Amino acid sequence: MSFIRNNPNLIAFTLLIVYVSPYFIFGQDTYVLIHDMLDHHIAKFKTLAESGMIFSQSSSQLDMYMNAPRAAFGSEIKFVFWLYYFFDPFEAYVLNQIFIRVIAFMGMYYFLKRYIFKSEMMHLVSAIALIYALLPFYSTAGISVAGLPLISYVFLNIRNNIQNSKDWIILILFPIYSSFVFSMMFFITCLFFIWLYDLFNRKNIENFKITFAIFLFVLLHLVANYRLVEVFIFGSDFVSHRTEMGSVGGTYGFLDAVLRSGHHFLLSQYHAQSHHQIFLPFITLVFFKNLFSKSIDKIFISLFIFNGIISLMYGFWDSDIFAYPREIISVFLPVNLNRFHVLTPLIWYVLFAMSIKNFIKSNSNKYSESIVSSIIGLTLILSFYRSDFVNEYKNNKITYEQFFAEELFDNVNKFIGKDQSSFKVVSIGIHPSISRYNNFYNLDGYLTNYDVIHKQKFRKIIASELQKNEFLESYFDNWGSRCYLFVNDVGTNFIRKKNEVYPINININSTALYNMGGRYIFSSYKITNFKENKLKFLNKFEDNNSAWDIYLYEVEGA
Repeated sequence: MSFIRNNPNLIAFTLLIVYVSPYFIFGQDTYVLIHDMLDHHIAKFKTLAESGMIFSQSSSQLDMYMNAPRAAFGSEIKFVFWLYYFFDPFEAYVLNQIFIRVIAFMGMYYFLKRYIFKSEMMHLVSAIALIYALLPFYSTAGISVAGLPLISYVFLNIRNNIQNSKDWIILILFPIYSSFVFSMMFFITCLFFIWLYDLFNRKNIENFKITFAIFLFVLLHLVANYRLVEVFIFGSDFVSHRTEMGSVGGTYGFLDAVLRSGHHFLLSQYHAQSHHQIFLPFITLVFFKNLFSKSIDKIFISLFIFNGIISLMYGFWDSDIFAYPREIISVFLPVNLNRFHVLTPLIWYVLFAMSIKNFIKSNSNKYSESIVSSIIGLTLILSFYRSDFVNEYKNNKITYEQFFAEELFDNVNKFIGKDQSSFKVVSIGIHPSISRYNNFYNLDGYLTNYDVIHKQKFRKIIASELQKNEFLESYFDNWGSRCYLFVNDVGTNFIRKKNEVYPINININSTALYNMGGRYIFSSYKITNFKENKLKFLNKFEDNNSAWDIYLYEVEGA
């Protein structure tokens, strides 16, 4: 115990190394998050890095990926993109994982040290910072969530007029490693309300520096996201598929909204997980003790209530109860206000730190720190148990190498024997990111912004299949960011391995596919009625290092 107390940061960084060690031990034979990462972002970054169109106009089309506009691939000012430019995709992914966790640890450490514990119980500061650094951050958004303690630390320093040059450097660099849309616009909104509070309630303060800091922070984010600003303000040569977005499966009522709110409050949200359920009862007890205390900690109470409000907003915003106000607000502010949930990990861990300090000071017996240590230990175990590596091992057991199956698709490419830019492909049963990663030119894919005309043309290919499945129809029509060759016999499960597939029947418009340039279908399923769909079976490809077998079909068209 004394060793831990005397060397908390050494212990913390050792455990941080253990957390990321599978990437180094197993290399590409490790488990990496599939959802939103292997099936989307890695292929997207790789495409832009190799496209030769990094600095092209926002409206320029990348014909290798759904003929999508350059603006759909994000700004070249972003640090995450340059990792994928200078390193191979797997190395870039690992480096990004390391960077965001180190920044998360350092940010939370300095935040807690200065503003919560004030040089007391530093081993607890290190422990809380470590747990925060081990959260399963949405890594493609950089330090949007991981860096919230750091940027909060910077703004509090400026607000209290104790900033130095390092604070300003962090403020200037932060926008190139974070996402304005994902989290920063909501963080900035909170900054604005704090600024308003100071303006009317804090007497005799000099607020020029904090005003300038907020203005500069906003400006730099707009510069770093200039392609988004360009499209939003000045329009573009294409109309986004997002103009057709609705509610997948329809909206929901009061009871479902309450349940969604409660679920978020207790368990957080996928893109901003906090693992706070272990210490939530502890925080809640401290909250009620504080609430009925003679000396109320207003900041603690306010933060706890604010998290509750965020959960309610998350649950009710997309409900039919808010349909009309949502429509009105969206005219002036076309953003999803339930995204305030990205702030909750920071708030939960600040509340946790404040609860620990309150508990230990008010319970000075020998058991108080043991109780705190037990809660921290259990949360730490949960962090390892819910890591991307463990989750993917439990759920899918598909490694990075098995997912992208480079050797298998190299054999497919050699068999076809044509320049990959001379034809387009689509996939059935596997994510289109796999063929794109292997340098095939895709008609299908997963992008959050592409031309609605492409979506409408693609729909003609799968119209008959969508009619068979109400959910697939709603999924494609009302969301559509996954522009996949959906078939009813497969549904939305695109990670069935080669020992889990079965023969399927399809009904697609091969003429429409041919007219869009589609010449080949990569299917992980054997298509029994391929002739009826004007397809020609060419070959079956197998590889021991692939999660899939691929049936190659040629589109005969008319």
